[in-house]
Amino acid sequence: MNSSRVVFCDFDGTITTKDTFASMLEKFAPEAFAQILPAVFRREITLKAATDKTLGTIYAQNYPAMIEFIAQHPVRPGLKEFIEFLNNATIPFVVISGGLTGMVQAVLEHQQLMAGVTAIYAGEVETTGDFLQPYSTISNDTEFVAKEIAMAQYSAAEKIAIGDSVTDINMSLAADLVFARDRLKQYLDEENKPYVQWHDFFEIRDYLAASWQVNE
Repeated sequence: MNSSRVVFCDFDGTITTKDTFASMLEKFAPEAFAQILPAVFRREITLKAATDKTLGTIYAQNYPAMIEFIAQHPVRPGLKEFIEFLNNATIPFVVISGGLTGMVQAVLEHQQLMAGVTAIYAGEVETTGDFLQPYSTISNDTEFVAKEIAMAQYSAAEKIAIGDSVTDINMSLAADLVFARDRLKQYLDEENKPYVQWHDFFEIRDYLAASWQVNE
């Protein structure tokens, strides 16, 4: 897709007020969650391996309950207004999640925000066996969802990334402008990648509105 600007936004802990994927794993795969998550944050295990070792321990019959559990999670203030701002400016709003498409859709549908989303890139899961079998069409050797692969499908003069944690590092490094919060700030400091701190989507909307007005 060709656009002068594109906004790429993480889902868990960015759109939602807490890491919904981690919350789901803690509920449905508590032992694997407790063992794997600390290693993920320390970057001692790849995101791809972590996904296999956690999701792969959950019985497939639990998937509907997982979706129901996720759907009720709240989103950060200003998301609706931010999406409307981008839509009015004909700027694509692309959600890229290191989790599962079904979970992203469940929350956005519950919030009645799906119509304003240009595309969703996330992992998928096969439920025909005894246990969940996660897979992704944009994975690489280390990432379950390689967000920079999704970003590469968009030709834009300015690529903007919004994130909060370890799954957003490579997305941020590939972006021209980054809005970072929580753990992502520390990771980007280590990479010497500049970023703008943020707390809610009202702040991001106002920052971009002011920036684009000046630049144009």
